[in-house]
Amino acid sequence: DGDGVVHFQSANVIHCGDVLFNKMYPFIDVSSGGKVDGVIAAAEQILALCDNETHLIPGHGELATKDDLAAYITMLHGARGAVAAEMADGKTLAAVIAAKPTTAWDDQWGQGFVNPDLLVESIYKSLDR
Repeated sequence: DGDGVVHFQSANVIHCGDVLFNKMYPFIDVSSGGKVDGVIAAAEQILALCDNETHLIPGHGELATKDDLAAYITMLHGARGAVAAEMADGKTLAAVIAAKPTTAWDDQWGQGFVNPDLLVESIYKSLDR
């Protein structure tokens, strides 16, 4: 309920709000009902509105392109899958964090204010409901 997206159709600009953290891990507000699947679904809906000339204004990070958004979605699917795989083994949150399931993306995406451990915790909690 705290995220908004505005599509300026004639200008071919989309303000993505906090759905898009460009080139960094997103903050998923699990305490307010946020979940990784919701972020992925919203990002995919935005992507469907884009063409190669669309300018994207993220909630955080530099201006983005359709390709940036597609890479973000790929990362989110990968991170979600990696955490879910650890959870399928019955691991606790602490054990999943210790397993470092987002290592493949940390150098590129984990340099913002949401560090890898916080992302893993958010994904875990959003899948554990």
